[in-house]
Amino acid sequence: MVISMIKKYLAKFILNYFRYFARIQLKKNSKAVIIGITGSSGKTSTRLAVSHILKQRGRVKTSSHANSQSGISLNILGLTPKTYSFFDWLRLIILAPIRAWKLDEKFDYYVVEMGVDGPDSPNNMAYLLSILKPHIGVVLNVGLSHAQNFDYLVKDQNPTRRQQKILHLIAKEKMQLVKSLPLTGVAIYNIDSKELKMASHDIEARHFTFGKSKSAKLQIAGNNKFIYQGTTYALALPDVFPPSYAHTFAAAISVACSLGISPRISVAALSTFRSPAGRMRILSGINNSILLDSSYNASPHAMQDSLILLKKVAGTKKKIAVIGDMNELGTTTKILHKELAISLLEYSDEVLLYGKLTKLYVLPYLQSHNHKVFHFDRMQDLIAHLQKNLKQNTHVLFKGSQNGIFLERAVAACLSDKKDIKLLCRRGPFWDQLRRVSP
Repeated sequence: MVISMIKKYLAKFILNYFRYFARIQLKKNSKAVIIGITGSSGKTSTRLAVSHILKQRGRVKTSSHANSQSGISLNILGLTPKTYSFFDWLRLIILAPIRAWKLDEKFDYYVVEMGVDGPDSPNNMAYLLSILKPHIGVVLNVGLSHAQNFDYLVKDQNPTRRQQKILHLIAKEKMQLVKSLPLTGVAIYNIDSKELKMASHDIEARHFTFGKSKSAKLQIAGNNKFIYQGTTYALALPDVFPPSYAHTFAAAISVACSLGISPRISVAALSTFRSPAGRMRILSGINNSILLDSSYNASPHAMQDSLILLKKVAGTKKKIAVIGDMNELGTTTKILHKELAISLLEYSDEVLLYGKLTKLYVLPYLQSHNHKVFHFDRMQDLIAHLQKNLKQNTHVLFKGSQNGIFLERAVAACLSDKKDIKLLCRRGPFWDQLRRVSP
């Protein structure tokens, strides 16, 4: 107990230590516009889309692979953990004041992901806002990612009501970003989300909404078309994106509009936007198969989105869904995996499952409905099955949570050109080691 308390206070001290020097570093670019982005899914894609537009107008810094209470501070200081070992943290502790003193990085915009894991400090929005104060806040959506960290706040045991109450708590936490903005700031949020809409009171900054609703300031008109101030703008994309990306691009265009950049300029810039690693990137597989790599992470909404795209892209061709667990869903785990199983019946011809949760909640349901399904306890067995059975024109979707799942291992094993491994998510020695010790 004593050792646990010591570790807790030491971790808090280190976080505050990094935060102190990050604040000093930010002051060197006091005129830079800070754009904070939060949401249950889509933060990275939105950050990249916003940066893709703004780099046409000035120097852009982004929080690459950094959206947490430690990651944001370190990103501001230009530092990146390598192994997360004791000596790696010691290296970062030594370098933090040196960077705050010597680093002379100039930028006009800082586009930062702000990931919220729970309602308590330092995992909440309030702590992230103590590191930096955005001028523009973007709230993308609300889902049940990290729902387990909000479980203790809800006493209602009815599954439907409990799920709804957890969603409202998550929305309230994420909306702290836009409620913290100054009067001169811009609060950008998805008006299609009823939870966000309900939590939008008391925002002092200027509102800028996006969504399919006709009341949205930037309206999604379908087929990658957007309406702003009575004019329709069409976006032509180089890749195939899931339906939810309409909100991603709408959010990015909204940020640009709030900065006085015409949607015409934004859609022109986004016409060269490529799908980020592990977020529905289409790759060539062995035996002329087609791989839909969405292995970065998984939430219920994103899982549904990916399955819809699998069916759309594959058409009449065979559709295989390689599905890993959806982690950190708390008391909603069972019902959400059951809903996943129902979607798999509709959007796939064959399902390969990996993880304890899919074995417990998805496998029995699919078996009871005579759907072709296999479960694997070991990654090497899943890979062996894929390599033996993949046929020409078969479309394969890979999607699962990252913690303990790492489906990019299966993607790598099925690539027709091994040079494409560099296009997969989670590259580097740290992730290589985690993959090696995972089953």
